Amino acid sequence: MFNNLVRHTWDTGIRECICFFCRNSRGIAGSHRMAKFLSRPESAVLAKKRRFARRGSFAPEFALLAPPFFLLLMGTVEFCLMLGAQQVLENAAFNGSRLAKTGFVAEELTQEQTINQVFTNALSKYGSMLDPTKLVVVATSYESFSGADTGGGTTGYGTEEQIVTYSITYPWKLFTPLLCTAMVSKCQSGIVNLKTTIVVRNEPYG
Repeated sequence: MFNNLVRHTWDTGIRECICFFCRNSRGIAGSHRMAKFLSRPESAVLAKKRRFARRGSFAPEFALLAPPFFLLLMGTVEFCLMLGAQQVLENAAFNGSRLAKTGFVAEELTQEQTINQVFTNALSKYGSMLDPTKLVVVATSYESFSGADTGGGTTGYGTEEQIVTYSITYPWKLFTPLLCTAMVSKCQSGIVNLKTTIVVRNEPYG
């Protein structure tokens, strides 16, 4: 009780001194503001201190959430790049097979070189993300569509009016290795094989 009395007397004296100083330096309005500040309950002051102290709690929260967030962001970006690469492969297969079924051969080139040039031009539109030298193209010719269903066939671009199947594969190397764990069935050693297949009938060359 004695301590409370001393504390009350000390607080009262401090308030009076500050109020006197405020009245003589900034007027009555300043003294009222200072008196109001000093008369605030202690809980309000502690609450304000807790608000300032709470700002530091965001650092450990950010440290916990940042790694999975950025991993998810990088995985999303790479998945979109893979979709774009798949679309490029499909366009390359369409353009290459459309030229091949006409039997066209560029001057001073073989038919295979002519078709590969089409594939190279198509993949170069995706910039450095796709390397044309890694592209694998397998062409198999059949006498009819039913033969293509049963398998077999002859490797090559076939002759006029034959059915030709073009299978194109590109080994996509993942930039996000952990993404491979989510694609176990399609990923091996950080490589995902992008594939596309198209079937065409060769035109009469004559």
